[in-house]
Amino acid sequence: MRGRVDHLDGIRGIAILAVCAVHWIGQRLPGFEGGYIGVDLFFVLSGFIITTLLVKRVQPYGRFLRNRVRRLYPPLVGALVGITALAWLLPDSALSPETPLRHGLVAAVQASSLWITLGGAPIDPFSMTWSLSVEWYFYLLWPLAVLRLRRLPAARAARLTLLAAGGVYLVAAVQPGWWFYYGPLAHTSELLVGAAIAFPLAHGWTPRLRIDGRLLLVAAFTFVALWTTFGSDPYSPAYRLVALPLTVGCAVLFILSGYETRPPGPARLLSWRPLVAAGRISYSLYLWHTLPIVLLSRNWLGLPSITVGVIGIGIAVGGTALSYHLLERPFLRPRGNELSVSREQAAASSIRPRGAHRPERVAAGTPGSGPVLRP
Repeated sequence: MRGRVDHLDGIRGIAILAVCAVHWIGQRLPGFEGGYIGVDLFFVLSGFIITTLLVKRVQPYGRFLRNRVRRLYPPLVGALVGITALAWLLPDSALSPETPLRHGLVAAVQASSLWITLGGAPIDPFSMTWSLSVEWYFYLLWPLAVLRLRRLPAARAARLTLLAAGGVYLVAAVQPGWWFYYGPLAHTSELLVGAAIAFPLAHGWTPRLRIDGRLLLVAAFTFVALWTTFGSDPYSPAYRLVALPLTVGCAVLFILSGYETRPPGPARLLSWRPLVAAGRISYSLYLWHTLPIVLLSRNWLGLPSITVGVIGIGIAVGGTALSYHLLERPFLRPRGNELSVSREQAAASSIRPRGAHRPERVAAGTPGSGPVLRP
């Protein structure tokens, strides 16, 4: 786990728990439709992480893509094969055996977002892969833009990226609700917001909140919790005009809070061990978490709905554990310290016991002017 940053994994933890709340609780009980904002948190964080690595690492375009394939495809292929097998083997499955084969091919080539958007129908049991395909469109194009932006002053690169994010969001905002949520444009704007804050942070900027950071963070945590529990579905105007912009702001605040010299007290929640642990398995969990609602009908084998839900969640958790330990961790390359906070920041923000590993200090210097940090 060298090179992991607790508060970033904590953001992943919040995001995946919000998404699971939609599919594990919201499908059987009232509320929790707003948990879809967890995906928005993921996108902002992903844009920040990928851009930081692109700015700080010197690597060919082809190597970057190979690293992404190595990181993301083993768990994805495992989920495609495992869930397809379960669709065949489980008695009284809610899906016909040929459906996972057809939809799995769409997911494997990262066409899910466009397929769902243009076809107007989910590709169960792999509808969750739409967000992976949006990220892959970003991976294919954004590194080429960073080659030029990294030559500019960090502040100017950030401003240009934010302008692009705003323009993309405005174009997406006039689309129908289905297109807005599953299409690539709106979420590309979120990726670009995360990318924008990566430029100054990668060049040594230390964020300082101009107003009380405690109140801001408490407000951000409160908003995410309340919207997840009581918010509207992602096709509504309230989502696109209120929830999405505010969630993006919360994600930026969460990211920056961990890089302050003295992070505000509420930022400690992002380094809470259970939340960090959830964040570290979030990719495998995301791939498997929808299994209870796409393979098992509410009255599967005549069992009560709650019992069916518990069985489905148990299968999903088992698939997550196997995926993480067999298909994700073995392919994780040792990380550098490109994303790490300083020792002083780690000491201020972490709530781990004494003697636990602390992230190393970020290497000084601007890209190209000092030692190259290799993957």
